[in-house]
Amino acid sequence: MYPDLSYILHDLFGTPVDNFTAVVKTFGLFLALSFLASAYLLQLELKRKAAQGLFPTTIIKDERGNLVEAYPHDRVADITMIAGICGVLGAKIFAMLESANAIRNFMSDPIHYFFSGSGLAIYGGLIGGFIGVYWFISKKLKMNPLYMMDAVAPALMIGYAVGRIGCQLSGDGDWGIVSGQMPAGWFLPKWMWAHDFARNVIYEKGHPFPMGVETIAGFEGIYNSRLNPGVYPTPFYETIITGLLTALLWFLRKRLAVAGQLFMVYLILNGVERFFIEKIRVNDKIHAFGITFTQAEMIAVIITIIGIVGYFVLPMTQKKVEQSNT
Repeated sequence: MYPDLSYILHDLFGTPVDNFTAVVKTFGLFLALSFLASAYLLQLELKRKAAQGLFPTTIIKDERGNLVEAYPHDRVADITMIAGICGVLGAKIFAMLESANAIRNFMSDPIHYFFSGSGLAIYGGLIGGFIGVYWFISKKLKMNPLYMMDAVAPALMIGYAVGRIGCQLSGDGDWGIVSGQMPAGWFLPKWMWAHDFARNVIYEKGHPFPMGVETIAGFEGIYNSRLNPGVYPTPFYETIITGLLTALLWFLRKRLAVAGQLFMVYLILNGVERFFIEKIRVNDKIHAFGITFTQAEMIAVIITIIGIVGYFVLPMTQKKVEQSNT
């Protein structure tokens, strides 16, 4: 694994680990890249929809202070910044609510909890980012939110895919359960079935390791542990799956005529993907109503239902609007 840039350079050139280049954290780097990838796809879609006449212009000040007309694709930097701030806030809040232990950690030191680099729930980030962007486009840009929701659907999916690369490369704990015996006939690299996440960012040198974690003999870096036995590399699986789902959404974006339907498809795809990946992920369990589930499973079921209902309700709503206008 590559907790930071120093570990990448160590493997490439043999330079020492944990030097000044360690300031560049791998997870943070890919988090930034995920925002850039999302912003790129979003800008492409906003330009396409603006050319169709679906978005109004707004009046803003340029760098010289002059009032000019701007399309939504001219405000991608603003949208991305709002999504980032609200997303991190949502990720922190949802991570705090994942377990009783997380709530205790927050209550003991709320300032440190919110400003630390750990403790982020990706669903909380998506929900927080959605709320912030929805407010911005509907209240500030005076746009039809459904058009923006469709434009942002492929962007959200590619951001998820790129972000999971950071989880895989840094070993941030978003891995799977013990994978067990490799099936007969497995022809792919062994690590795709059972990964030890060597030099992961969770367990540092000098701290007691839990069961299933051991020291890497002969390695002197701060991050010198590996998992034993190996686990499913679920971030890798999710990167592949959500990358393919991004391509599917990109294919469908010109083929669903009803505003909002593409976003509903995104909710369905995201919900189904996350629900089933949770079956092989390590996560805090919630016990309620006689069943055991994770926070992500609960949210996945909710957004899948919203997606299915919305997909079929939106065409009927549009038809009623068209009839009332005739």
